[in-house]
Amino acid sequence: MRSKYVTKDTLTKLRRVLGSEAWLPFQVALETGLRIGDVIHLRSSDLSLTGGRYVLSYVAMKTGKEGSAFLSPSTGKRLAGREGFLFPGRGKTGHLTRQAAWARVKRACSAVGIDPDGISPHSLRKCFAVALRHEKGIDAVKDALQHSSEAVTRVYAYADTVMNGDSDEPIRWRDLELICDYILERIGRKG
Repeated sequence: MRSKYVTKDTLTKLRRVLGSEAWLPFQVALETGLRIGDVIHLRSSDLSLTGGRYVLSYVAMKTGKEGSAFLSPSTGKRLAGREGFLFPGRGKTGHLTRQAAWARVKRACSAVGIDPDGISPHSLRKCFAVALRHEKGIDAVKDALQHSSEAVTRVYAYADTVMNGDSDEPIRWRDLELICDYILERIGRKG
């Protein structure tokens, strides 16, 4: 399943229905761009307060790459002082599972009357990428998501304009060129 980009309005609805504690792992994903699988494996030892900022240090499970990401002061304070896994679960793993996180999103979508098709915890990674692109540009997104290919980064960073067709801003000529490059690269791979 491909995850969709979701709007701020949808995120607000999901956050309200889940409540602050159940939303917290998703808030971390939204603030850092981490995959939900990486978020749920975070431990208290991965969180530090450095120079007055809360920093998460991690190793991405998918790529094995080390990284760090900043949290907002409010999210950092909520996580500070926890022991063991930051998001404990009830099962054998000791932490919230990807399946449980996914189920939370689906239940929240149903509760607020949103079609859950294509909405998943991974949607938050796209929301992070879109927001960062608007703020700092595509190179910042590529670095933050630890992508080796700018074409892959574009799938995330332009999700608001390309995938949903309901962007808050029109496609600019610069964006159109990037989108065309991405399409040509994808066609070249298959041909």
